[in-house]
Amino acid sequence: MTGILPSFTHGGSRLPWVSVALAAASLVLFAVFGGQPEAFIYDRELIANGEFWRLATGHFAHLDHQHLVMNAGALIALGLLYETSPHGGACRLFWGCFVFSAGLISCALFFGDPKTQFYCGLSAILNALFVVTMIAMWRETRSRLWLLGLFLLAAKTGYEALFGSVFSSGLEWPPHVGAHLTGIAAGMLLLVFDLSEKTRRRLSRSYAGAARTE
Repeated sequence: MTGILPSFTHGGSRLPWVSVALAAASLVLFAVFGGQPEAFIYDRELIANGEFWRLATGHFAHLDHQHLVMNAGALIALGLLYETSPHGGACRLFWGCFVFSAGLISCALFFGDPKTQFYCGLSAILNALFVVTMIAMWRETRSRLWLLGLFLLAAKTGYEALFGSVFSSGLEWPPHVGAHLTGIAAGMLLLVFDLSEKTRRRLSRSYAGAARTE
């Protein structure tokens, strides 16, 4: 099992504080305003009329208890892995998986999908977090089981595109496949940015070392 599971003894903080805080934000929003809160869900018409906060708050609003529990539970589980990994961390989770991914998803919905009037939930952002978490765990353990997770995510998304929901069949709104695909794309872009940054740092160290030897 040691080759499959991360050690949880290095990397970021030992507890997924950012993930817990973000999940708590969704829980508080639901506890105070209930499901499908009219003031916070993604509503295309109202956003076009200037209520831009919905581009952010829509991701934290949920339809009902089932929707909330599934997403908050997945967020904490993935955050436990990613925030404590040496290849992840709290800052990367917040700025990458939430700020960047949420912005990309919201822009894709608003500018690329005019037919979608309403949207809410963390699931699309969780797809981005899932992608970077699977790769972070693979880099740490080199277990192919983490890569299998990416295959299963692709299979789930493809199934939903063709046949409908896998885990949320009881929800009033069906899963938004376009948003989920954008989340996956956001996760892949984060991996590309991370690789580019690591390459830039290696080249900088190489140039610096070469300069010292001259």
